[in-house]
Amino acid sequence: MPLVVRAREYHLYDRDGVRYLDFFQNHGRAILGHRPDGMLRAIKGTASRGLLAEYPTVHRGRLEKIVERLLPTYRAVRLYDNRRHAVEALQQVFGSGDAPLVIADPAVADIEAGQSVAFWRPFLADVEVTAEVLIPILPFPGNFVCEIVCVRDAALADELPPSDAISPLVLDLMVKTVGSLLSMGSEQKKRFFRETALHPMMARSCGPYCMSGLDEAAYREFHAAALAANVVLPPGSGIPMILPPYWTDGEIAAFAQVAGKYLVKV
Repeated sequence: MPLVVRAREYHLYDRDGVRYLDFFQNHGRAILGHRPDGMLRAIKGTASRGLLAEYPTVHRGRLEKIVERLLPTYRAVRLYDNRRHAVEALQQVFGSGDAPLVIADPAVADIEAGQSVAFWRPFLADVEVTAEVLIPILPFPGNFVCEIVCVRDAALADELPPSDAISPLVLDLMVKTVGSLLSMGSEQKKRFFRETALHPMMARSCGPYCMSGLDEAAYREFHAAALAANVVLPPGSGIPMILPPYWTDGEIAAFAQVAGKYLVKV
């Protein structure tokens, strides 16, 4: 990737002023864009009150309540300060010896019946995720986000370690972004479910999430060709591309030719 000096909505700009369309979106954490509405105001407001240190505040309860509104059948919420801590906590409950914890991703493949832990992503089309535990990948301005673990069964939640201490700034920002998802109108949501000329080229697509079906060697070539066409793809073939909710025909024209060359519908 080039060095990024500015990001606006679904565009990245390098220091030479070249603009790239972002199909990676920071693993989905930028699915509402790189500067969601109200985010800067929320950062300024919380930081100006000095609420940065990991002390108890009302923001934890607010985040837990709004996540329960987003995923109403998951009544218990745990908050861990990073993905590693969340996986370690879940490993205590679902781990089997030295085998790594398997977290299914519905954007990558269909989830098998009986899957215990799965990611949840917004705007997945016609995909029902019924795992015992969900880890939502929510819009957030960076990877310093805390990891949310949502548990369907309260008795199962009691087996997990308690939540970590999280900065109120992070908690407040997550409340704002979850609120953005809940308040989104039907017309806004339709943009993420639109069928584009790129969808038929993909091996798998669910809403805005697409998989190339390429092996790693072919994907590396595809990634380089896409970058030359001013499109940033995920760093590996096993990570879903995320199509922005809008673009112009002109900025996607070169990439459409690249996709037609490399992608084969499986």
